[in-house]
Amino acid sequence: MDLQLLRCDAGLSVAQASEAINASRVPLSNAESGRRRLQDAYVGPLSHAYGVTTEELLAAQDVSFGLRRVRPLREARPSAPRTVGEKINYLLEHGYAGQTPPSNEQIAQAVNEHSGTTHLTADDIATLRSGAPTTVSDAVRAGLAHALQVDIALFQDDAELSPAAGEFLEAIRFLGSIHQGQILGLAARGNQAGLSAGMMAKINEVVGELKNKLPGEQSEQ
Repeated sequence: MDLQLLRCDAGLSVAQASEAINASRVPLSNAESGRRRLQDAYVGPLSHAYGVTTEELLAAQDVSFGLRRVRPLREARPSAPRTVGEKINYLLEHGYAGQTPPSNEQIAQAVNEHSGTTHLTADDIATLRSGAPTTVSDAVRAGLAHALQVDIALFQDDAELSPAAGEFLEAIRFLGSIHQGQILGLAARGNQAGLSAGMMAKINEVVGELKNKLPGEQSEQ
């Protein structure tokens, strides 16, 4: 993580970060762009403003100057969910930002209501989510898609996800990160995450719409 991304993840504009070190934007802009390192007097206050240690700040500065390798985001991400249970867990974890996800009992009830023939229980859903080998009927797959409000194709096969399904799951994860305050970091990361051009354009559209609504961002330019 470089200095710019560190600042973005702290939710600060250049102007706000400059205020923290009682300086103009020039020292910070120079450091973020790898032109001139921060003065020692700025390191402590800026670390405090970013909520990191001085060692972490200096490490980020090294990245900005090309002295350290940035680990690709793809390496840091968990692998895409493959089984029905993994997909349920993924959707519950990333798809309900700011909301309470449905319980196992609520999911089972929705599946039963949708199919009209299945008799799933909360324990059955828990078994699926635990990864225990279980045969999943087409009716249950369709019911799960209905219960979790996704396309049925997502639950059609336990094998590798199709590109479209993979993009959908990535979008859920990224949009969830927006609610968790990581929208600025997302904007700074650009397309390093390996998304398709179409998906990245859609995410950038969301970023553009929401970025100015964040406290302090209106003053940055």
